[in-house]
Amino acid sequence: MPGDNLSLMRGGPTHRLLDRLRLIGPGTHSAIWLCVVLLALTFVPLAMYCALDGTLWRTAHGVPLLRDYAVLSRFLLALPTLVLLAPRSDDILRQAARQFAHASLVAPSRQESVLRELRKVRELRDARLPELICLLLAIASVFSGTTLGDRLPGVAEWSLAADGRLSQAGVWLQYVSTPLFRFVVLIWLWRLLLWTWLLWKLVRQRLDLHAAHPDGAAGLGFLGMAQERFAVMSLANGFVLCGAFANHILYLGETLFSLRYLIVGYVIAASALVLAPLLLLAPTMLRVKRHALLKFDALGNRAVRTFDLRWPRGLMAGDTRELLDAPDSSALCDFTGVYATIKGLPAVPISRWGVVRIVLYAAAPLAPLALLVFSVDELAERLFGLLA
Repeated sequence: MPGDNLSLMRGGPTHRLLDRLRLIGPGTHSAIWLCVVLLALTFVPLAMYCALDGTLWRTAHGVPLLRDYAVLSRFLLALPTLVLLAPRSDDILRQAARQFAHASLVAPSRQESVLRELRKVRELRDARLPELICLLLAIASVFSGTTLGDRLPGVAEWSLAADGRLSQAGVWLQYVSTPLFRFVVLIWLWRLLLWTWLLWKLVRQRLDLHAAHPDGAAGLGFLGMAQERFAVMSLANGFVLCGAFANHILYLGETLFSLRYLIVGYVIAASALVLAPLLLLAPTMLRVKRHALLKFDALGNRAVRTFDLRWPRGLMAGDTRELLDAPDSSALCDFTGVYATIKGLPAVPISRWGVVRIVLYAAAPLAPLALLVFSVDELAERLFGLLA
């Protein structure tokens, strides 16, 4: 399966359309170009219409576009994040998929079955129906009469005209910018579901795992590194929430303390969404650990018995030179290290630091909210006070 056949993102109707329009190509430069095109479609028209209406920099009453942090964070931070980080994420996910086929994780007799499942994933990736559903969901806001933008009750906004109807900029936000942004988010979510389906299928292939593998994850440590790439969604959505919360603090008088449950809830939910697919591997990992502990417990009893029988006799006879030259002690130390690896085998193939990084992806975009409550000097003083 050469080339991009193992890719989760380089395929599908949208990718083929962009390729025919010559908007994408190999490498990260195409991602930059696609990002520029999307910004030209989503944000630039909003700025032009607001400039014509006099609501770009300031308004007599209400919030101008360049002070609507929900819109700025959505189209100038979240959207570029999803587009620019996609190629690197796809490279790592593609390498992880290739690892299943070439890392001796299944018996040779089941190699063809693994390749068959990978081909099914490719067919799903290229199917029209999933992306059509994403498109319909993306434009649902047009028919429901709501936008992805965070409306501020009682506050005049740049997206509304004097009579309360949508301005030209508001119409563009409603019918173009919002659906495009939603579609990009939904495509990422579809890729996550596709990856989850792939993990579920591969787990059923009777994986040949070894609890004593040096990666500390029975040979599946590469899946944890691949799973971290979906934390890009947490990062992008964190930017969106940060902008929305900033609007509520600045224009509605809410406090960071009143939003604490929403912030904590988002960090937990976003991190759980990214980590959830790895739970499919938990039964297999626990079974491998249980069987390995039983086998190595019995082997350890024999090794320790032999060690105890030989060394006390040598010490009593005073023959310390032969004892020091004997391989028993080093073998027992090596066995102890292997057993510690097995005993520390986690239920899912991801390290603690991997989990911490996923949580930080969700939490880091919300950190600037602290600057709305404390000045930089006051924040630094408080931090130094805690450290002192």
